[in-house]
Amino acid sequence: MHLLPVASSVAVGSVLGTRLAVRLGTKLVVTGGLAGHGRLLRLGLGDRRDNRVPDHLDADGAVRDRHGFTSAPATESIMGAVSRYKAGVGSAVYDTTRLLSGTLGVAVIGSIYASAYSSRLAAGLPPRLPGQLTQIAHQSVGAALAVAGRLGSAGHQHAASTVHRAATHALIHGLSISCLVAGAVAAAGAVMASAFLPAQPPKAPLPGAPAAQAPAGAEPALRDQ
Repeated sequence: MHLLPVASSVAVGSVLGTRLAVRLGTKLVVTGGLAGHGRLLRLGLGDRRDNRVPDHLDADGAVRDRHGFTSAPATESIMGAVSRYKAGVGSAVYDTTRLLSGTLGVAVIGSIYASAYSSRLAAGLPPRLPGQLTQIAHQSVGAALAVAGRLGSAGHQHAASTVHRAATHALIHGLSISCLVAGAVAAAGAVMASAFLPAQPPKAPLPGAPAAQAPAGAEPALRDQ
């Protein structure tokens, strides 16, 4: 249920972003969306200290709304920069760049999260915890909670609560650090959009205006049609 705002906010933001881009311009909408994306990552996720995962998911829904806010206008700007004869090439380059950057972002942000989680967990685990259980707890937060459950079943309630608390704090700490990094990347994207993105998408030719000349390779096909 908490993930529903994350999914629906992208669609809502995409519709609103497209309409506002027509009125206010692509540069303003994309720059504002990226800036709001970075600010929400920092204030809504990165600075939380209450250790409530549902609140993080609710804030992530707001962040995704800003992501959808910029996605459609940015795509329109990219595709509008190429002629219709090269639309396939432009779409392929855009999709390749988007998928590559998404994969790279998951790898980098995930590595930052794993490092922050491991370091915070090591500081919070009981000093007398057996080495094997310590290694299991460092694998993931789920493994750490499983270790806490095993300790509780064995009658070590204090150690179980300590491991559970350490895993929860380490999870939120890793999430906060990774969100701060992602927010900085979004802020850098806002600066680049403000500097290089056109203020308005390309205008369609008016009725009766001379059509753009097709590339030499496309003329025979047009004559055949």
